[in-house]
Amino acid sequence: MDIHLFELISKHQDIQITDEISDLEAERGTVLYQPPQRLTPIFEIIQGAVRIGTYSPMGEEVCYDLLKEGDFFGNLQYLNGQFSEFAKSLTRVKLRQYDVQFFKHVCSNIPEASSWFSQKLVSRWCRAEDRLFAVRSMEPKEKVRRILAQFQEKFIDTRGKTYTLSEFLTLQDIADLTGMTRQTVSKSIKELVCPAKTIRKKVK
Repeated sequence: MDIHLFELISKHQDIQITDEISDLEAERGTVLYQPPQRLTPIFEIIQGAVRIGTYSPMGEEVCYDLLKEGDFFGNLQYLNGQFSEFAKSLTRVKLRQYDVQFFKHVCSNIPEASSWFSQKLVSRWCRAEDRLFAVRSMEPKEKVRRILAQFQEKFIDTRGKTYTLSEFLTLQDIADLTGMTRQTVSKSIKELVCPAKTIRKKVK
């Protein structure tokens, strides 16, 4: 189970946390923030899962990632106003909200929190690099196989129900994460599920 930032902070009695941290529970499908909102708390997922992304010029959702327990998200205010993102709950969620400046302070001044932040950041960075590699170098079927493998992690919602992240991946999500069209994704999934049928069709 992931170690939560709050557990690390709580060990330091000199850190005042009363007004800087609060808990939030939300129903499935709740929009936690969206453009043009630029100032957000930093959210840490305690239970449940969240989709983060942005909107296309046509107003359609574009998926960046699906996050689960232990992940954090929100605007750290390092991008000079370029932050343009939405966050929406995929299940019932329990979140912990941190004031941005407080979050940055503890992650800079508490060694355990700094290590926690670095581990989370490097993990997300590595995941993004892995997806970029797949987009640039793999065939469609292998791209789909790789992205599905990344979302096999299990998590629980606030009612104790267990899910797998891949259950919440839509065809469009996979298309967004692999740089393909939804039609190509659908075809690739069919080939992965029923390879024998695909081969027979080609022979005919």
